[in-house]
Amino acid sequence: MNIFRKVFLSFLGLTAITLLITLGLARWSFDQGFLDFVAGLEQQRLGELSVTLSAVYSRDKTWDAVIKSGLEHYASTPAMHIKGRPPALHQPSPLRHPGKDLDSPGNRAGPPHPRRNRQDAAPPTALFDPQDKWLVGAKPRSDANDMVSFSIYLQGEKVGELRSWLDSVPQSELASSFSTQQRYASIAIGLLCLLLAGIASWLLATKLTSPVKQVIHGVERLSLGHYDLSLNPTRADELGILMRNLNGLSHILSENRSAKNRWFADISHELRTPLTILLGELDALEAGIRPFGPEQIESLQQEALLLHRLVDDLYQLSLSDVGGLKYHFNQIDISKICHNVCSALASKAQQKGLQLTTQIQDKVTCLADPQRIEQLFINLLNNAILYTQQGGEIQVSLSQNAHSAVFEINDTLPSVPEEDCDKLFDPLYRQSTSRNRSAAGAGLGLTICKNIVIAHKGSITASPSTLGGLCARVELRLTKDKI
Repeated sequence: MNIFRKVFLSFLGLTAITLLITLGLARWSFDQGFLDFVAGLEQQRLGELSVTLSAVYSRDKTWDAVIKSGLEHYASTPAMHIKGRPPALHQPSPLRHPGKDLDSPGNRAGPPHPRRNRQDAAPPTALFDPQDKWLVGAKPRSDANDMVSFSIYLQGEKVGELRSWLDSVPQSELASSFSTQQRYASIAIGLLCLLLAGIASWLLATKLTSPVKQVIHGVERLSLGHYDLSLNPTRADELGILMRNLNGLSHILSENRSAKNRWFADISHELRTPLTILLGELDALEAGIRPFGPEQIESLQQEALLLHRLVDDLYQLSLSDVGGLKYHFNQIDISKICHNVCSALASKAQQKGLQLTTQIQDKVTCLADPQRIEQLFINLLNNAILYTQQGGEIQVSLSQNAHSAVFEINDTLPSVPEEDCDKLFDPLYRQSTSRNRSAAGAGLGLTICKNIVIAHKGSITASPSTLGGLCARVELRLTKDKI
């Protein structure tokens, strides 16, 4: 079952349950109210009957006439003229139009109907004396749900009491017809409301699941490799956030695919250059264009070393990217490592005519892998030597503050624009200014440095140097906790 059907059925089911509960409570309330209404009518009927009975009792000072004639005789008599006073035994029906008598000849639509006996539709009624003794009428009932009573007084003295027993469902034809009509009306209203709820649930489910379908379609496109995804996240809820994240993911995947293509192209270029030179030198030697000698051997050796360094850098970078480089963290003195690296590369800087100056603080210790820290310092210093113009200067400093060890290398021209400094740590990044890789290498050293620093939970940044070149800054944590 898809999400649309689940949302639609959930809305419809919840509405149906709420509707059934509401109609059930309304029906229960109607039954209770209608029973109270019937009781009120019965109370009125007993009041009218009590007028007639009190007139009989005032004439005879006894209930013998009522007992002899039966209570039904007084309840069904249209009008009794006792002492010239007609008792009001009949009241207009609340369902009739005021001022009209349905039994009058002028309102009859056909032949005269026989007058219906009101006692036939009335609840069972009995007359009791003041001592609560049954006199006449229906026998007392114990199975009735409710009882209506009306006391008969004569000159302020209670002379009797009328009692009627009501059932839970009124037994009169009019009451039963009205109750049935209301039941059918409730069912019809319930079905209509259920139909409207179904339409509303369909519209709501469509509106709520529409962005979900867009997200599903976007994910399908991403899974098929189509990264030109552009959803329109106009919503401010979680679905809108998801759509914006999918747009960001598609952008990242598109950039990664472009970066991968550039990566393969750059690697192919970097590998092809030394191989082309090697093959050209060998072809020239084979054809006798160049004589075989020490110069040719040195040239071939340099290209082979360049190719070896490129392959080794690619291997190191791949290991660091996948977490394959092994790290053994210990509390070490990186001041010694920095001194050793500077001493080892000092001759290389002198051969290029560069002035190498150091300012290294003693006993700078931190939790690190000595082999990787040495590789980090070598790559950074080699990068500065390779890119700094002949006759320039390189300054190396190492210091310690309250939280970290700071290693900096500043060099002279050429420099890098500040907006391009962060890109120096991207693999095979080429800078269009004079600080390029024409004689340097594959441009993977700084990327490896960045991976090493990240593994040490440190930070590495590049910025224009005050000497006119580039400043590479590394901060390593001094904490003794495990990394």
